Amino acid sequence: MHHQTFVSLFRDVLSTPTAPFHEYHVAKLIREKISEMPHVSVEEDKFGNLIAKYQLGRKKPRLAFAAHMDHPGWVKFKGEEEFLGGVPKDRLDTHKVEWFGDFGMWKLKPFELKDGIIHSRVCDDLVGCAAILAMFMELEANKVETTVYGLFTRAEEVGFIGSIEMAKKWPMPRGVCFVSLETSAPRGGAEQGKGPVIRVGDRISVFDDAVTAELVDAGTEEKIEHQRALLDGGACEATAMNLYGVPAAGISIILGNYHNCPPKKGISEEYVSLADAKNLVKLITATTVRMGVAKASDSSKAKLRKRLEKRVRDHRKFEKAAAKGWQVSLSEEDQ
Repeated sequence: MHHQTFVSLFRDVLSTPTAPFHEYHVAKLIREKISEMPHVSVEEDKFGNLIAKYQLGRKKPRLAFAAHMDHPGWVKFKGEEEFLGGVPKDRLDTHKVEWFGDFGMWKLKPFELKDGIIHSRVCDDLVGCAAILAMFMELEANKVETTVYGLFTRAEEVGFIGSIEMAKKWPMPRGVCFVSLETSAPRGGAEQGKGPVIRVGDRISVFDDAVTAELVDAGTEEKIEHQRALLDGGACEATAMNLYGVPAAGISIILGNYHNCPPKKGISEEYVSLADAKNLVKLITATTVRMGVAKASDSSKAKLRKRLEKRVRDHRKFEKAAAKGWQVSLSEEDQ
């Protein structure tokens, strides 16, 4: 994807106001972007989550990439103003709020790209939403014959409500795995600017190792800069899916000023690396393409099993020799 097209897409998405239960502006924009893509359809479930599907050809889907459309913010309810989301109480009154009807956000820059860093009042998780749209655009541009889903969920910041509602009645075809796209504070040695992080797990759960291996395979084979780490500073929607028996994995981009909170005090824009965002799109696109054509025997787990089985066969002769040696030694002891 051309650099300016990529930046323009991310600017459009990250500049859109949102808050828990007030994701309608983001949902409207996503629908508008998808309407320009001939092979992508979108529908809405009963809770308002969006389920988009790219399909060209007749390949069976194997992946559903997901991102949430909300961000911590202020909401009006029965004449009262309440803040929803994980921000320390002592910071709530330290910055001006900008209202968008029944919800408000910190009055911060909607989007700025400076020295390779994207600064925005909302990176978490509109970066994930933009990445899924960018993946669809890449598949369209290259006329890739595959099928893949993009899930855009609501009210993640107040307890994974959208994803749990979806997990209860998992709408995907049999065999489709869930991959959460997130922005996360640095943990486990992961660093901003060194590629998206393929998550081993989060603060609550360990993710599906088979799906995780597929992500690592794609990143390694396509030489896409990436990291692999346990990001245990928080939890993501992959945990919610795992709780309901849906195989799930996760990818994160390292986030600065998590939930608009700088390290010491105050409120400021969140920020991510532009290169990390581009590599995230490359990684999920490459994984989609690879899993669309790969056989089960091509997975890294299958290859590892073959290597280990070969090693067992190669060393059986030593086992047999050792067994004979034990028999001789036991006979000598009997004497």
